[in-house]
Amino acid sequence: MRPVDSRLLRLSPGIRRFLGTCGLLGLGTAATIVVQASLLAWVVDAVFLRHRGWSDVAPALVLLAAVALLRGLLAWALEAAGHRTAATTTRDLRTAYARHVLIDRPGDTSRASGAAAAAAVQGVDALDPYFSKYLPALALGLIVPAVILVRVAFIDLLSAAIMLLTIPLIPLFGMLIGRATAAQARARYATLGRLSSHFLDIVRGLTTLRAFNRGAAQADRIAETGEAYRRETMKTLRIAFLSALVLELAATLSVAVIAVEIGIRLVNGHMAFAPAFTILILAPELYAPLRNSAAQFHASADGIAAADALLGPIERGPVARGGGAPHDPRDVPIRIEHVDFAYPGRPDHILADASLELVPGERVAVVAPSGSGKSTLARLLLLFDHPDAGRVAIGDMDLRDVDPDAWRRHIAWVPQRPHLTSGTVAEAIALGDPSASHERIADAARAASAEEFIAALPSGYATRIGSGGTGLSIGQIRRLALARALLRDASLLLLDEPTTSLDHDTSTAIVAAIRRLPRNQTMVIITHDPAVADALADRVLTLRDGKLVQTREARR
Repeated sequence: MRPVDSRLLRLSPGIRRFLGTCGLLGLGTAATIVVQASLLAWVVDAVFLRHRGWSDVAPALVLLAAVALLRGLLAWALEAAGHRTAATTTRDLRTAYARHVLIDRPGDTSRASGAAAAAAVQGVDALDPYFSKYLPALALGLIVPAVILVRVAFIDLLSAAIMLLTIPLIPLFGMLIGRATAAQARARYATLGRLSSHFLDIVRGLTTLRAFNRGAAQADRIAETGEAYRRETMKTLRIAFLSALVLELAATLSVAVIAVEIGIRLVNGHMAFAPAFTILILAPELYAPLRNSAAQFHASADGIAAADALLGPIERGPVARGGGAPHDPRDVPIRIEHVDFAYPGRPDHILADASLELVPGERVAVVAPSGSGKSTLARLLLLFDHPDAGRVAIGDMDLRDVDPDAWRRHIAWVPQRPHLTSGTVAEAIALGDPSASHERIADAARAASAEEFIAALPSGYATRIGSGGTGLSIGQIRRLALARALLRDASLLLLDEPTTSLDHDTSTAIVAAIRRLPRNQTMVIITHDPAVADALADRVLTLRDGKLVQTREARR
């Protein structure tokens, strides 16, 4: 991430004002440093070499105290402005991410991710050091050395030249170590995301884990991930300590070089004491802001990594909304025509020249390993994303030109991780059609092979379940989600990994339920299991290098 990410500037206008404030306060701080050094050198010279009395230096001492107080106030103002900006920016960032998840792209699977939750909560909170410490230090690191160089150049050109030659050492070493720090912070943050996601999945499936006595195994996995997070944290700390050592060493050697050349000329009578002492006081002040900005980068690395994780999805913005009424997939085919698609931050297209035609009433399976782009096809069909090139069309109508809400009314979707809201079992199914009668709900449950386990629940369809399906197994949640989809009586049914993470009996029951469905709707089955594809689909296609390749002819 760059020192000031332009995406943050676009997200929160207050950051621009804060950067301007940092510039003004930085100039004020630089001026106080120069005045303070000059006054201190004059007082020492007057008292110890010119033997001036208290009355002669008293005004200068009072002014020196006032300048020191002003410098402290400027430092406090910088940090206070940073805290206020951090509060505003974190609010704007969370608001923008919530808008992305709930409005702009409601089907984005990242909203159910423990990693996203960690980024939006702990990660965004870690931005406070970035604004209150790092950016003020960066502003001082840019302004203070420039002002000091100008002042020293008026006093002694040789000392200014030495400073000009040694200054680049600090940012050079800081940049080299900062790259390693940024990479390590991203690795640490990714490990935290995996830990959060895994813990969230375990909490959701706690009842199932206890039923199958798998709690101890999952506890061991959490311990392993936690240990990996500890190792990544220690690596980051080691780099931070190394950075402090290297930067302190570079600054100390640079100050020593200036002190030696000034001392030699002072002893030989080629330089007066007061200007020499002024330069000697200013030399550490020259390198301190640069060293401090590099050190504060480590303190803010977690917040930078978290913001980067959230800004990528936010930058994608809302999907363009058309306004036309779409055709019904029962009447015309759906076409995916030479589609290219890549996610932000990934150099390669996950889909490349992918083409497919779905005939009304046809059942098509797409088989490929995880991460190869199967679920991306579903996202394009659901209008959660649009292709980078090519088009997805219903008949002769590009889906970019249709109203997304009207189009989704033709679709029933069973995602890889179905979500059930808290309420009764009947209410969970009726979410597919809130106006459905109890008879229709029971018919949908029967079609999804869910009627038997619902009858075994304490209160049948009136049994209450928690948010996310708490109290049910993964297989039961999957069957309720299928019943909910069937209740919609949609023209297009999308099934994303309908049997993943299920035992053999449950998987067989769900496959049998899908096979019994009437053939009055187009169906797309996304799976990594060739056996499921063979059992359910008329045609089987495989994703290879982003292209859809047919591996089995139509079987009707």
